Parts: sequence; C-alpha cells; structure tokens
Amino acid sequence: MKKLLISIGVLGCFAAGLAWFVSDRDRGLWFLSSALKVTNPIDVVEDIQYGQEDWQKLDIYPQETAAPVLVFIHGGSWRHGRKDQYRFAADAFHRLGYTVVLPDYLKYPSPKARYPSFAIDAAKAIAWVKANIADYSGDADNLFLAGHSAGAHTVAMIATDGRFLAAEGLSESDLAGIAGIAGPYSFTPDWEVTKAVFGPPENYPLMDALNYVDGSEPDTLLLHSSDDAQVGQYNLETLAAKLKEVNVTVETALYQGVNHIDMVLHLHPWFTKHANIAKDIDAFFKKRVK
Repeated sequence: MKKLLISIGVLGCFAAGLAWFVSDRDRGLWFLSSALKVTNPIDVVEDIQYGQEDWQKLDIYPQETAAPVLVFIHGGSWRHGRKDQYRFAADAFHRLGYTVVLPDYLKYPSPKARYPSFAIDAAKAIAWVKANIADYSGDADNLFLAGHSAGAHTVAMIATDGRFLAAEGLSESDLAGIAGIAGPYSFTPDWEVTKAVFGPPENYPLMDALNYVDGSEPDTLLLHSSDDAQVGQYNLETLAAKLKEVNVTVETALYQGVNHIDMVLHLHPWFTKHANIAKDIDAFFKKRVK
C-alpha cells in the first residue's frame, strides 16, 4: 500500500509538473525535481560556495568512485531558473556515470545581471570544480561542459572567448569537450530582457560567440531541433561552420518533433520518446575521456 501511495503521489506530481510547464516553467521544474527525489533518490551536496557573492553556489551529484565530470549550465532566458530545479538534468547524466555539477549564476532583473556577469560566474564555477572536484569523486582531467538555451550561449562564450577562463587561471584546453543544446550563439537582442542584459546595441558584438572563434576551442557538439520556434537553427549552422573553418572538431545533431523546452526535457529517460539527448551527448563525451 505504501508503494502504491508513493507511486500515485509521484504520478500526480509528474502530471502537475507537466501542466505547470505550459504556464509556469519554474514551478513545473520544481514539481519534476520533487518527483525524482522520490523515484530515484541520489546523493547531492548542496549550496557549495564557488565565489564570494551570495548567488555563486553550486550543487554536486557525486558518483561513488572517481568519474568524468559534467558541469551543466541551465537556461531560462537569463532570468529564470535555479540549480535545484534542474535535478532532472543531473539525474540523467548521473545515471550515465558522471559526477554532475549544477551552478547558479546571476540573473535579470538584478541590476548586476549584465553581460558578461553570467559568463564570469560560469568560469569561476569551472575553476572551483577543477581545483576541488577530486574531493567529490570527480576526475578533473575529464571535465566536460554542457548547457541549454541561455546556458548553451554561456557555454559557447566560455569555449570561444578565452578571457573568461584565463581570468581564473585556466584555458580552453582544461575542457575535454562541450555540448550546446538549442543555444542562441549569434543573435540580436529584440525584447526587453535581452536588450537590458546585453545592451546597449554597440555592445551586441561582444556577446556573439562567432566573433571569438580562433581554433583553440575544445571538441564541440551542437544539438538543435528543426521544430524549435524560439531559437533559430541558423545558430547551430553558423557556429558549426565557423568552428570547422579553423579545424575545430565539431559534430551536430538535429532532431525533429521536439520544441525548445523539449530539448532539455529529453535529457531525462522519462522523456525520450522522440530523442535521447543525454545519451547522444554521453556518446560524444565518452569518446574523449582520457
């Protein structure tokens, strides 16, 4: 009876989460993560400070023994999301054998949330992971970086503009590989949030990843959907072409039947009817494990 009640509760939580996704992304993510805590409880070390600011905290989902490390930068249009809401992404990659790190970063409408604040946060988190992840069953020599949407943009900026990692004593060579999921790598801000975060207009070239590609980038996997109505497919195509011009190893994956939000949901095995995105990323990364 107890197992039945738990199952009913999880199904209800799961259904509510999907419903909330339509109108309230934050609450939908919370419901989904809550369901996972019941169905697949895994250890997590929460709220580790990676910098001096209040928001500079990360969660770690360690393996039992030393494992490749995946730092996942969540999306949310530079204004939504918290690391605890993306437990499903950590769960997906943890199942595949990674020690997973989810960092928080500064977001709009904070007046400090102006480009490149979130890229600076990400670089600091990566530096902390590089120096400390061995204490949490992570292999710092096999450090991978992935992100979705706004998080994929940050991943691309970290990988192309070497100044962010250099400021923390690192370089692109410290990353064994990166994956960008439905990322807006080269776009012109056209609504109030992105205009505020990246403006004024004369600063827009500073946040275009294509402007920094020089051949020093780590091996790159770019994933997108032909049915993504929020971020254009040209983002994948133009960045992939630019990387190939300078002989960076780049692979692409284009899906059908999934929208922009589906691309991150399909990381988890609960949502793999049309695509198993986490396994595709895993296959790319595992070929690069030292």
